[in-house]
Amino acid sequence: MDGSASERAYLWTRERILDATFAPSSMITEGEIAELVGVSRTPVREAFLQLAGEGFLRLYPKRGAMVVPVTEADMHEVLEARLLVEPWAAAIAAGRPDHADLAHVLLAHVDDLDAAARAHDGAAYQDADRAFHVTIVEATDNRLVAEFYRGLRDRQLRVGAAALALSRGRDRSILTEHRAIVDAVASGDGDLAVATVRDHVRSTQAALRLPADA
Repeated sequence: MDGSASERAYLWTRERILDATFAPSSMITEGEIAELVGVSRTPVREAFLQLAGEGFLRLYPKRGAMVVPVTEADMHEVLEARLLVEPWAAAIAAGRPDHADLAHVLLAHVDDLDAAARAHDGAAYQDADRAFHVTIVEATDNRLVAEFYRGLRDRQLRVGAAALALSRGRDRSILTEHRAIVDAVASGDGDLAVATVRDHVRSTQAALRLPADA
């Protein structure tokens, strides 16, 4: 079996799940993915097994696979973790001696986010959003926290995709919120950075129609 074909099928399918092209609870088949990716069914079968092991798919023999929906518990857990890590990281980022340089890096990610939104490119949008937040967390120079945060990545992206699906115009409001975070980091104001990040996460919470105490 061609390992590169299996990896291609895995990455392609995973991206379609993360950007909600394949909606939660929808069914997909090996034959469908094989045709779309341009590979045989064998590497797709391996890709499905890997995605099932990671919690993205639930396999049904002879029927295909169901995209596992994001539960309300998943949303609560991800948002709680973000509210613990991201405001703390933003305060440190704003307090760095090179905070102005960091703000320029963050602004480049916002520009990528804007371009992806205009192009209606869901995968690129998710990549830019992820890069923005990871940059802030990595600016703490705490490798353990950064590793923990990267471990949240896929669950966070699925929750973000759900928020985009549930809230019309959420992609544009995210841009506004990200620019506010960049301005706070650029100003070197740690308290403002904490407030803007917390407001951003709370806005995602509201888009998901979750109670404010999540």
